[in-house]
Amino acid sequence: MGEISDGEGDTAVLPRRVRRADVVAREELNNATDFTVVKTTLNQFCKNKARKLPWNEAVADMNKGMLEGYLLASVHILRLCKAGLPIPPLNNTFFNQCISLVMEMSGARGPENDELLLSRDVYNSFRDPTVPQASRQFIHRGWVHNAANQMATMAQNAVSLNFYRRFHKFLKRKYGVDGRDAYSLLERIVANAYDGQDAVVLEWRAQIPRAATGGPKTAAHRLVPLTYHFLQDIDEQNRISLGDPEFRQVRSFTILPTKRGFECSHMKMCKLGLRALLPRAGIRVPPEGPKWNAVEKTYWRRLFNIKKFETANRKFAGHIVTDGKAVSIAMRKPKREPGPDHPRVFSASEFDVMWGLDPGRRDLFVATNQLGETVSCSTKEFYEEARYTKAKQKIKGWQDRSPRVLEAIRNMPTKKSASLETLGYYIRFMTKRMDLLLGFAQRKPFRRLRLRSLFFMKRKLRRLCLMLAREGERTVVGFGDWSNQDVAGIIKKSPAGPVKRVERELACYCTVISIAVFRTSKVHFDCERELKNQYSQRLCWDGEIRTHKAHSVLHCSSNGCRGMTVNRDVNASRNMLHLLQCKLSSIDRPVAYTRQAGT
Repeated sequence: MGEISDGEGDTAVLPRRVRRADVVAREELNNATDFTVVKTTLNQFCKNKARKLPWNEAVADMNKGMLEGYLLASVHILRLCKAGLPIPPLNNTFFNQCISLVMEMSGARGPENDELLLSRDVYNSFRDPTVPQASRQFIHRGWVHNAANQMATMAQNAVSLNFYRRFHKFLKRKYGVDGRDAYSLLERIVANAYDGQDAVVLEWRAQIPRAATGGPKTAAHRLVPLTYHFLQDIDEQNRISLGDPEFRQVRSFTILPTKRGFECSHMKMCKLGLRALLPRAGIRVPPEGPKWNAVEKTYWRRLFNIKKFETANRKFAGHIVTDGKAVSIAMRKPKREPGPDHPRVFSASEFDVMWGLDPGRRDLFVATNQLGETVSCSTKEFYEEARYTKAKQKIKGWQDRSPRVLEAIRNMPTKKSASLETLGYYIRFMTKRMDLLLGFAQRKPFRRLRLRSLFFMKRKLRRLCLMLAREGERTVVGFGDWSNQDVAGIIKKSPAGPVKRVERELACYCTVISIAVFRTSKVHFDCERELKNQYSQRLCWDGEIRTHKAHSVLHCSSNGCRGMTVNRDVNASRNMLHLLQCKLSSIDRPVAYTRQAGT
């Protein structure tokens, strides 16, 4: 208790906050170093003693705890939204409590949170009582804490990054406006200041929590109530149109993110996680605190082949991330000296080969150089050579030969709803089959397939880079700055390749300059006039034959080009090359590729 002042009000004087010396030292080290990661197998990283530790047991318990912890968090948020109660911050403390409540307590004291305990009771009423809970013996320190940090980050990203897109779609549905009008309406709603009198704008502005500057607050728990409203609207739209055979249901989502399927997720193990894993194997260790901190580095090097992966500048950072098969070893390295304030200006005379590269969806990229040579790699080719396609075929075969697993996957109900009853039905169905599905993912070599695909992907990336940056040539690549907002392929019906990863890898082999892709697909590289779409008839999903635009082929109606037909991606890569040459020669971007050309 603090001392009481003699003033007019009895104000408690809080004790001075003391910062731990190890925390201060870690923050200073973080400011002076950068992190890098080495990926390898757990067997290569472990010495003989470490291979005997209960890795699979700890990873299995943590995966089960995360799976149920995410669902308890969703039940809690839906219950609070339905009752109109305030939403707590979705931080690591909240998710730590969620994981603790769905795992075996082993006599530990639960969180003092009445609302969360009520939600736990609701969750347990949905859950199959015959299914055992995951054990948190020893791993409640280190493992659970790191998993809670990961869950808090995922929740913040899932709610805040998707908020404006969901709001935009909601405005289109509610007011029957097109995308352009909905975007204009959304701009006025989220603007820092608004002096108009539009009733719709004022109505929704009043519901958005705002910071002192007037801008919307981006904390996830501030945006959850509106997100819940959007989800309710989707449920209502789908319910009304359920009997209409020609209506395609609106794509729904979960109020909070959930664990990705039933595969083994990677778990972070820090020094506290190592201390928790050793007693689980029956090994006595010093008590947590100064005594453990004094010997934890000795334990790391006694159990693991750390020297094998360290170099003169790359040192072990004190934590790893593993799924029981693969391991990512965190390493510290010195920070690079900050570069000049202004980026370096390159000239064409510095390079032997110049490539214009257009990234895309069906083709991972199409590149053309100044000699007229064109190279490309399709997304299908990339995933086949990275063995992702073969891995999917193997997984399908394993599932087809396991009738119980196949039945559980095919009959799994939806969890994407604002209804607590719908989520409860999913929990009741899933928990009965949870151990079966989690055990299947751990028993079959899913993790080995995932690790092998990563290695083959890196090999394919290296080959693609060497195809552009050839030995003995000074190469520069004008890389299109395609944003790739639809990574999962929800809009375009197919996922994109790892465009940004290609760009980062290519920068290790040659000079990469970012070029704006604006109008590069629309303008003919030869005459700089806008290309026209061609059309073809297609059989649609409802059985009707309709006329659609042909995406891959464009037509130039200029007389000088004599009705030339061009490939969209090759044309874009030639435009990228032209813009790169202009940039290297310090020539302004041609008007045909600017926004003035479209007005």
